[in-house]
Amino acid sequence: MKGIKPFLVLRYSLIENKQGALVSKPLPIPKGAVVVSALQDDGREFVKNKVRYSFVGFSYVDPVADEFPKGRFLVGKTAKHKITKVGDKIPGDIISHDADDWVPIITIVDIVDQYIFVQHDWRFGTEEQIANAIHAGLKDPVLDEYNYSIFIEPKTIKGEFWNVVRSHKKVYKVELELISPNILETNVKARDALKAMKELFDQDEVKITLSNEYGDLKVPPAPIEDYIDYIEEGEGKWSVTTEGEHAGKKTHKSISAIVTIDLDIPSDEVVMSEGQLELETGKPAPGRFDNDARIVADVYAAIGKSLRR
Repeated sequence: MKGIKPFLVLRYSLIENKQGALVSKPLPIPKGAVVVSALQDDGREFVKNKVRYSFVGFSYVDPVADEFPKGRFLVGKTAKHKITKVGDKIPGDIISHDADDWVPIITIVDIVDQYIFVQHDWRFGTEEQIANAIHAGLKDPVLDEYNYSIFIEPKTIKGEFWNVVRSHKKVYKVELELISPNILETNVKARDALKAMKELFDQDEVKITLSNEYGDLKVPPAPIEDYIDYIEEGEGKWSVTTEGEHAGKKTHKSISAIVTIDLDIPSDEVVMSEGQLELETGKPAPGRFDNDARIVADVYAAIGKSLRR
């Protein structure tokens, strides 16, 4: 049976690395296509915090009846390696041993608007662990091939930063991390300010830290709201440290306010079997194309209706 599953909405940004490879490829058109070869390098494994991961079965999805542009979306799976206990029955006993277990989550990449839609499955990990795993798989290949650093951040719920600030009596610290201008539809004022700083300092990121040890930090809308607006589109991250529920302090992070969309996908059993077959063959599982086209059509509709400003 199919089911409705939540998908995290991430954005990826690209910043040129001034130091690095002497010879590198020019950026493709659209520039978001820099991730394609890394995603389609089937069989390649990468490691994050001593855990093995792999991208499997990624391919471009063609529309059935012009529901979305051709050559824009790739669908595959991000897989996490785990060890599971397996019991073999023998006469008079059960012998247990370790076996490989790969947990796959459906991943959709939009190379034009630089979105990544990834299935949220707690067997794989938290929102932050999922985003970090994808970043780990893309970082080195993109840098080696194009000499660009890639950043992956969540698209966050609009206004959630201000909800946190206004709903607490004490605000001890606000930290903002802004990636240098990359995605076109982000806040114009923030883009212009960061562009000017980029021309002056050639920075990849700007980090702003405001703190007050007594919890009396003021967070005026101007000029902070322009930067929060910029971050909400996936061009950075924020954190706010407030009083805790039972004394002490609590830090609220933008990764916990990530935008999600619900998509109708095949059952977990089908996803697992497809993922295992794709790990073994390095090719998309048979019969997957129609399902992928339907999912991408829903994603494209969501981009137009609810994700764009």
